[in-house]
Amino acid sequence: MKKHKKRKEKCILTFARGWNSLAAARCLGEKGVEVITGDNNYLAAGNFSKHSKHFFAYPDPEREPQKYLDKLLEVAEKHARKDTDLVLMPLHTDSFLVAANKDRFEGICSLALPSFDQIKLAGNKALLARFCEKHGILIPKTWQPASRDEFHRDIINFNFPAFIKLQESNAAIGLKKVNTPNEAVAFFEHCIERYKLSPEQYPLIQEAVDGEDYCSTFLLDNGAPRASMTYHNILDFPRKSGMGVLRETVDATELEMIGARLLTLLNWHGVAEIDFRWDGKNAPYLIEINPRFWGGLGQSIASGWDYPYLLFRLAVDGTIDAVTPQPRDVKTFNPCLTVLLAAQEFIEAKHPRQEVETAFHKLRHQFKHNQVAALRKFVERLASAVNPADRFIAVEKVLRENRGAVDEIFKWKDPLPLLGLLYPVAVFLKHGKVSPELLVSKSKIEKI
Repeated sequence: MKKHKKRKEKCILTFARGWNSLAAARCLGEKGVEVITGDNNYLAAGNFSKHSKHFFAYPDPEREPQKYLDKLLEVAEKHARKDTDLVLMPLHTDSFLVAANKDRFEGICSLALPSFDQIKLAGNKALLARFCEKHGILIPKTWQPASRDEFHRDIINFNFPAFIKLQESNAAIGLKKVNTPNEAVAFFEHCIERYKLSPEQYPLIQEAVDGEDYCSTFLLDNGAPRASMTYHNILDFPRKSGMGVLRETVDATELEMIGARLLTLLNWHGVAEIDFRWDGKNAPYLIEINPRFWGGLGQSIASGWDYPYLLFRLAVDGTIDAVTPQPRDVKTFNPCLTVLLAAQEFIEAKHPRQEVETAFHKLRHQFKHNQVAALRKFVERLASAVNPADRFIAVEKVLRENRGAVDEIFKWKDPLPLLGLLYPVAVFLKHGKVSPELLVSKSKIEKI
């Protein structure tokens, strides 16, 4: 890779609350890149990192896309210099918006993103299913009904269990496993009403297939594969359909060959992650493409694949050679999601008690008036409600499985991002729950 030692290197990262953004900031900072982090909430893990030399707040990209772009442009112009290689690296679904407006940043900063049309095809589950079927790439049986009447009439003929999915979403938002036609109809209607979907946006239904979930990650240079690795979520939140809590890197050449072929057909440029379902013996099923950085980026970096810096070099130099790092045998875990999963296991443990739910509700109400007293009362109520022999066996099991894994948020040399855990706590106190939908956006792919 080319590197101009006399030139300064800067990178603007968005979605600083995300653990993938924190992982990117650390990766770039350790390579000598000056990192600027942004989010629409200052209480973001990436902003607390020692590698974040500057941070800024921007308007919500989904609610105020034009103002969001204006703010990014303002920050880019502030840091642009003739002697500086400046890269804009959006980390979340805002990358779709930036990709659709690349021309606004020309001559100011560099980007390495696919086109908006490529993102639209890859990120829409219905369009992707048709593309895969056309090119002979194995996917589960998928049906996108044209109307409510068609769905109600023909759902009886679909194989169960199955998954109802929004066409465009992330982090398990608008996703549910259904076991009967009645369950499918109920969640189908729920999605239409909750997300105010027009007929062309109606959810699709996809047959459940055997195996486990694998995440294959890629970097491509104008359709040419340059790096790939695969990790497996040992635990996830919510259980069986959510974000990775505990991860491990695996050898999955077959999956990476399928993913590379698909992304080459799309002439992809930049990073992407592809979800597969595989039993380790039969042909793997391609489930969906994540057309941006992925939640388990920390696992990729810890295993030797420095994707953020590779993407930085691709943006600056315009091209990059293929890389094959020596893989490291490592597991990573997310402490925030571990706590949430432990809470889920706790609530769903055998012999649940109403007192636990009551304690959480009272904490939410009383916290607004006296935080210290509310927390003290919460601990007292929880202690009186809990039977350790019954309740903590599930929590202890989760914590035991994490033993020896690398914490992707807390680092002794960069400890302050742990304060970013205050964000999900604040979400809980405001909403009384923490779900993927409250932590991340729903992710509609559209132009402005």
